[in-house]
Amino acid sequence: MEGLPHLNVASFVTTWMETEAEQLAYESISKNLVNVAEYAHTESIHRQVIAMTANLFHAEVPVDDPAAIIGTTTVGSSEAVMLALLVHKWNWKHRAGVQRSAKDRPYLIFGTHTHACFAKFGRYFDVEVKWVHLLPGIYGVTAEQVREILERRIADDPDVMRTCGYTLEEAGDRRVGELVIAVGCVVGTTYTGDIDEVAGINQMLVEGGWEIPIHVDAASGGFILPFTSSTIEWDFRLPKVESINVSNHKYGLVYPGLGTLVFRNPAVLPEELVVDIDYLSGETRNFSLNFSRASSSVILQYFNFLRLGKSGYRQVILGCLERARDLTAAIHASPVLAGYVEVISKTEYLPIVAVKLKDEWLAQPPFTLDDLAKRLEETGWFAPVYHLPPDNERVQVMRIVVRAHFTSTLAGALVRDLETAVRQLLSQSYA
Repeated sequence: MEGLPHLNVASFVTTWMETEAEQLAYESISKNLVNVAEYAHTESIHRQVIAMTANLFHAEVPVDDPAAIIGTTTVGSSEAVMLALLVHKWNWKHRAGVQRSAKDRPYLIFGTHTHACFAKFGRYFDVEVKWVHLLPGIYGVTAEQVREILERRIADDPDVMRTCGYTLEEAGDRRVGELVIAVGCVVGTTYTGDIDEVAGINQMLVEGGWEIPIHVDAASGGFILPFTSSTIEWDFRLPKVESINVSNHKYGLVYPGLGTLVFRNPAVLPEELVVDIDYLSGETRNFSLNFSRASSSVILQYFNFLRLGKSGYRQVILGCLERARDLTAAIHASPVLAGYVEVISKTEYLPIVAVKLKDEWLAQPPFTLDDLAKRLEETGWFAPVYHLPPDNERVQVMRIVVRAHFTSTLAGALVRDLETAVRQLLSQSYA
């Protein structure tokens, strides 16, 4: 049975656009984005989309060098993350003035709450991972957790000693941080919408004298925080942040799949990773993992940038946050739901409502969240249920993502269907 997109509260991905946008998508879907000589105007739009996104994140966008590459669009954030980390691996390997042992292996630090693309990068591109396990009840990576990894003596880390094959003499007093290509931070986690301590990690790297960049995965939060918060520091205003990715097909409000990767400035991207191509009727400089693809997603993003502007995006995003907070309040105020479930997401920065069973029901639950999700599915709703990552894996949650199309009417309907489902499950449990 096929689901209904407007009742799918599992996904962050945009499922509705205006009729004019859909017409633009139809008209541009046959244009190959990589063929910049044939579709020069489309390439101009492409560059403007990248520059607008880079400006949104306070990048150092060159105004006098149109050929400089400040970033690229991608099929989604997975490609963007892998490209960014590939850049940081290359820069680590070739960092000027650093003499590396032939046994040195590149390491990446990120939390257990990151998207699967981070783990894929480690496997596909031969990079070791130092996982940061989330502290109980804390759903983001802290600066102190990263510091502990960086400052650990290699000789005191059996995993690094074994992986790199060092002798104790070779390890000496070297620190694990010397092997780290980047720290991956998340702005808006998939699980709960929380934010890593990006500013704190940045300060720790600066004070410690570490030449380690931060990559920010802003897939979910990149088109939210610029329009809603001036207090959270997470973008290129922090000196150690050198790359940011964002999913345009989430709160950029365009259909899947489009992501964007931007760098602090063009100097971050090594020339060796840019490939020159001359077999497409002109000179083309390409930095991507994918190649041919339709230009429609880029056109749609340009349409939204012009159609909404900053004020329009702010209105849409603030509306999403308001409805997420109203939904949270309605769940806590419900005489049926409040006795059994609680919302653990903050909804302060991202419009995500993550619900768990109350602690008093964990030993002998009258129903499970899986049961509740199945009941909801019978009424057309689709909401995911999953365990949080280590070290919070004992916590199981149901996640509700509030997107632009999720109206107050839909929110009210969802609460009523949740109440009906709970009543049905309780009647079975105590029958």
